[in-house]
Amino acid sequence: MAGTRNTAVAVVLAALALTATACNNNDDKKAAPAAPTTAAAASATPSAAAPTTGAKPEKVSPAVYLEQVTQKTSAAKSAKVDEVIQVGQVTMKGKGAVSWADGLEADLTMDLSGSPMAKLLEPLTGGPNVHYLYTKEAMYMALGGELLEQGAPRWVRYSKADMAKASGGTADQLQSADPVQGVRTLIASGKVTEVGQETVNGKATTHYSGVLNADDVAAATTQGMTQAQADKIKQNLVAAGITSDRIDVWVDTDKLVVKRSEQAETKAGALNVTVDYSDYGTPVIAATPADAISLADLEKAASGS
Repeated sequence: MAGTRNTAVAVVLAALALTATACNNNDDKKAAPAAPTTAAAASATPSAAAPTTGAKPEKVSPAVYLEQVTQKTSAAKSAKVDEVIQVGQVTMKGKGAVSWADGLEADLTMDLSGSPMAKLLEPLTGGPNVHYLYTKEAMYMALGGELLEQGAPRWVRYSKADMAKASGGTADQLQSADPVQGVRTLIASGKVTEVGQETVNGKATTHYSGVLNADDVAAATTQGMTQAQADKIKQNLVAAGITSDRIDVWVDTDKLVVKRSEQAETKAGALNVTVDYSDYGTPVIAATPADAISLADLEKAASGS
């Protein structure tokens, strides 16, 4: 049994090494729009998402109103998400629930069938769908297929250091991947306009939009980061060839974000990220897996196989 387990571990480690490289390249291409994005049990307070019905009581500037949206959406603490990420000809889709009550916690399933990553990960996951759990301390990727029959653990654990290495030192961005990230960026940029009233997912919403240049994106994205992290973001933007980023948000009459999108041109092709939010206040329960192996332990096990 030890021999088959060591073989399985070696396969996992080799595939993860390739995956980390692919993730690093992909993150460089996507640059500032983080992903999606990222547990211990977290249950949002339903009252936090209680609607305050009615249209805006008074006309205020888009920046002032979006600041109110930031506060209201943040207070809701969690939501269900449905996202589509396109980079050139590559498409990835994700569904699940995310909590931002105390750092990022999430239970997400990514459909990678529209990405070369699907074939890369298939020996690990057993198919194109990949189950991820995000806690405040780590990310877990579920294994599947023949690996489990060979004695591999059920989950692979990525520590913060592992994620930072794979994403070029920007893993801390995962901690702020909530529905108002785009709103905060628009406010920080000072370049936001009200487009008008639109119906999105059956809800009456107000559409806000802004086009940011590379300096705007860097300044808004790197707030709260160390200088080294901020420099890395700027380097990624330059390397990716991103000169501008269009951010759009749709807000309902309860001052909750219904939809967010980002569009940019990169060296890898057009980047389009769309995230729909629903069921604010939904419980996000994703306990830390007991049957998990870290990348460090994988390296040790592989060295003896």
